[in-house]
Amino acid sequence: MIILKNATVIDGAGKPTLLNASIIINENRIESILTDAGPPDGADIVIDLKGKYVLPGLIDAHIHLGGTDSFDYPAIGTRHDTYDYLKNRTEALKWGVTTIRSAGDHTPEIFEFRDEAAARRYYSPRIVAAGKMVQARGGHPVYTVMGSDENIVANACVIVDDATDIEAEIKRLIDSGADWIKTFISEIDKLNYPAPVPRLSAGQIRTIVDAAHKYGKPCMIHVDDALHFREAAEAGADSIEHTLTGVATKTEIDDDVIETLIKNQTYVVPTIISIKAHENPDGDLPLVYEKLLSQIGRLFRAGVNIGVGTDSGIPFVPVGASLHDELAELVKCGMSPLEAITAATGGNAKLLRKEKEIGAILPGYLADLVVVEGNPLEDITCTKKIYMVIADGRIVRG
Repeated sequence: MIILKNATVIDGAGKPTLLNASIIINENRIESILTDAGPPDGADIVIDLKGKYVLPGLIDAHIHLGGTDSFDYPAIGTRHDTYDYLKNRTEALKWGVTTIRSAGDHTPEIFEFRDEAAARRYYSPRIVAAGKMVQARGGHPVYTVMGSDENIVANACVIVDDATDIEAEIKRLIDSGADWIKTFISEIDKLNYPAPVPRLSAGQIRTIVDAAHKYGKPCMIHVDDALHFREAAEAGADSIEHTLTGVATKTEIDDDVIETLIKNQTYVVPTIISIKAHENPDGDLPLVYEKLLSQIGRLFRAGVNIGVGTDSGIPFVPVGASLHDELAELVKCGMSPLEAITAATGGNAKLLRKEKEIGAILPGYLADLVVVEGNPLEDITCTKKIYMVIADGRIVRG
């Protein structure tokens, strides 16, 4: 048993902080939270957290666990990058990221890592995984940023053309272990801007989403601009990734699309920090960062569900630390620090269909906790001042 006493608790549900609380952890779950009595006797470890803040473990809803933050695109997700898987899961825990959604990684490796983490064979974030990404032949990302690497084509992507039996391919992905289906609406080569590349048709996108839902899995869709955003929303995407990237042609999301998002309870995962990291005022790509901030603020104020993800594992976006930077970006969009933290904990847990298990500091929930120094509700950058991390009931930092 571990007892954390005298803590100030931010619960992940958006409620007011609990002061001078004792959190009782038994094995890998939160047994109770006491605010009107001292901690019980008999604990193996008692830690006094006076003056410190405790948050639920953070959740990164868009990451490539086998990727690298160096500018080495052909290596991303390839089989020889086992080192990056190991390094990235360590970095995630170091920064208090205790659950991730892999938005595309090599199979079967990512499923093996997920299952081994669930079995507690090593210290790792909890993993929800899409596995292979579904994309157009000749299109993004394998034929653009990934350099047409044959290993990636074989092990990280499902290539779709006019002859593909899409439903059968989606069923095969799900049977292989996919928790989510990941697909793309993308038609410009970022590395050869503004050269076009093949993209999945609107009909193919809708078939992918319908097949995922038929076999009981949600679907996330990568988009580059507001036109794609409309298409993804109308196709029934469960989450829409990025919103605007550096190849956007339309940057204003229409009001009726926002209404569709709210009606369908679709999540938008903007990965602002990754867009910002790749903007270059001296380059050829359009600058969209400021417009992205305003559009995400507009979606949030309208009541759209905002997920928190980073796209880490791509160049210049390191695993773990980037999630804290994304929280700061969401505050720039108009969220309060409490709203941003809640989005990255309880909100992301709901996106991942795990809101009864993680994302909140409540009795019965898995003991994923981050202890920080300084009040993050006054200054969101205090989430980086990490004192301790507990993942699945085990102290992994501190």
